[in-house]
Amino acid sequence: MAAAREGAIENLSMREISRRLGVSPGAIYRHFEDRDAILKTVAEAGFALLAERFQTAMPAGSSARDRADALARFEGLALAYVTFARTHYGLWRLMFGPYGCDSQFQDPSKAPTYQSLGKALCELKAFGEIGSATPDDQSFVWTAIHGFSDLKAFPGAGDDTLETQARVHARICLRALGGLAETVRVDSSSG
Repeated sequence: MAAAREGAIENLSMREISRRLGVSPGAIYRHFEDRDAILKTVAEAGFALLAERFQTAMPAGSSARDRADALARFEGLALAYVTFARTHYGLWRLMFGPYGCDSQFQDPSKAPTYQSLGKALCELKAFGEIGSATPDDQSFVWTAIHGFSDLKAFPGAGDDTLETQARVHARICLRALGGLAETVRVDSSSG
């Protein structure tokens, strides 16, 4: 996890992992078959950490009370995702690379974080905020927010306006789904 946070995961060897953990190189093989198994485990831990962030924005078992709450919950998920990418960039890249996208993540609809997005869109549709909340719509929104997160992942890339930009981007996604008729304005000086 530390190597992922540091952005040093690509060059991480079993010997380096053993050194960082303070165990002999042979000891690590009692728990992991190879480096790939370790990286998959780290990616899984990353998804669990992201799910915790999503729980803050949209607690499990809760439902939106009204249109404003549904919008706040959706924007909260978008902001949690963008912020996670910014604060855990190396881990985030690992999660959405080959080690996080193995068989257990091939169907994103089974991932708790992806399910939260689907629920948020369904709430928005139920309150008449958007016209559609299909699986394709969900994929579109995830892709748009994921791409935005990648563009804004580096510190200094508009730190002071990241929250505002994430919320505006989330609303633009909703407008594309047939909602939010009001014009969404972005201050061109903020990126």
